[in-house]
Amino acid sequence: MARQAEHEPSGAHAPSDVTRSSERQRRRATLRRSLSLTFLSTLVPGLGLMWTKRRTVGVILLLIAVIAGIALSIFLLSGNVLTGAANVLTSTGLKLALVALAAALVLWLTSIVLTARTTHTDGWSHRGDILFKAFTALMCLAVTMPLARAVSTVTVTQDAFGTMFIENGKGAASTKENAFKKKARVNLMLVGSDAGSDRTGIRTDSLMVASIDTHTGDTTLISIPRNWNYVPFPESNPLHKLYPNGFHCPERGAGDPCWMDAVWSEADTQHPELFPGEQYAGLNATRDVVQEIIGMPIDYSTVINLKGFQDLVDAMGGVDMTIPAGGIAIGGKIEGGAIVPGSITGRIPEGRQHLNGQQALWYSRSRVETGDGDRMRRQRCMVNALIDQTNPVSLVNQFPSIMKVAKENILLDLPQSELPDLADLANTMKKGQTKSVNLAYPVISDSHPDYDKVRALIKKGMDRSTPAPKPKSSSSASSSTAPNSSSSSASTSSSSSDQAIDDTTATC
Repeated sequence: MARQAEHEPSGAHAPSDVTRSSERQRRRATLRRSLSLTFLSTLVPGLGLMWTKRRTVGVILLLIAVIAGIALSIFLLSGNVLTGAANVLTSTGLKLALVALAAALVLWLTSIVLTARTTHTDGWSHRGDILFKAFTALMCLAVTMPLARAVSTVTVTQDAFGTMFIENGKGAASTKENAFKKKARVNLMLVGSDAGSDRTGIRTDSLMVASIDTHTGDTTLISIPRNWNYVPFPESNPLHKLYPNGFHCPERGAGDPCWMDAVWSEADTQHPELFPGEQYAGLNATRDVVQEIIGMPIDYSTVINLKGFQDLVDAMGGVDMTIPAGGIAIGGKIEGGAIVPGSITGRIPEGRQHLNGQQALWYSRSRVETGDGDRMRRQRCMVNALIDQTNPVSLVNQFPSIMKVAKENILLDLPQSELPDLADLANTMKKGQTKSVNLAYPVISDSHPDYDKVRALIKKGMDRSTPAPKPKSSSSASSSTAPNSSSSSASTSSSSSDQAIDDTTATC
């Protein structure tokens, strides 16, 4: 009897232990359910509410999310990724993006918090309650951080575009329909300036025109030599009265030659009184001269300085280029017709190379061993490579960095509303062929350019029936001699060959 009495307390409490164990299991099950449903509402707004008493609200939130997702996909992918991104980058698109991001944040947070409140149970342990609240906060943070970053990117883009896109009354007027639909060709002037904190005024270090057939995508790249004499000012430009026979001023001496690269500073720095109230006198004067040279209107212009180009290539992740035998010099200075010993500070090695920003800059600028003709060829190669190697996914990932560089270093007189049309044109360009018109010496004299011949060569280069011959030599660098950058009639811009028209890709 004593032994039986001894075991009675244990048997009497057994049902209570089972009850407590079942309660703990029930609490854990409800906690896991609440965590799972809150997570589902984090993945897709409203999804977690589908298994709660607020199912109707869940359906509404889910439908809003699905409709928004489908609309966004159609908006971005109806044409292609690049055009869709360009649609977002218009002034209206950026404003709508901010509204959409704010609405998405409210929708998502509402879904998460409402799911958490609906599935929360008062009977949880203190530890379980703390865990659930912490998890809910983490889910809110998980959707807030990327959306906040997206809002920041949009804001940075708006700020950058406010600086980049200029209205100077010289670019083509904005239209409601596709800006290029009724144009057979679009001519873009690409200016590389040497502006910098250590320089006074601006000189056009590189000057190129991309003439694009809007239907085929065929692109003709025309490089204007920087050391041309007697470049013509049209009668409509105030500088025509000073230089009616072309830009030439021997009285200034060899240290300040009136070449093509000095047109910008002539208007902007030397004679600003001739352009009262004109903010972009240098750019517009350069445009006027280029139009006279090529015999065609310039529709749009873009200007990027040297530091900006270097930073832009870095922001884009670099560029792949084929470097000729012997490599390309970094740095270098010429005095008395010879390279100053020790002035070359490095080399880009020969062969296929992935160039960073500094290397890409010197690939495009170096001329101490090859001359201006080969340098212009490499500049055309660089433009062609950047267009061909542009990766939309990479651009999205690096977009904030690219916008920071663009704000500080790039000007565009293209209306912002026409960015989608430009994106469409860029995609068309990838389908067409790219040819180059070589205007360097000996094809065209630097000291007395024959502009009738220049225009005839450009017209021939734009004719699709004109074949683009292969280059005469695979390495222009090996056949060039070190030039004297200050020469005139005995031109320093020795070309890789005397071939006037060639296939851009084949020469690279």
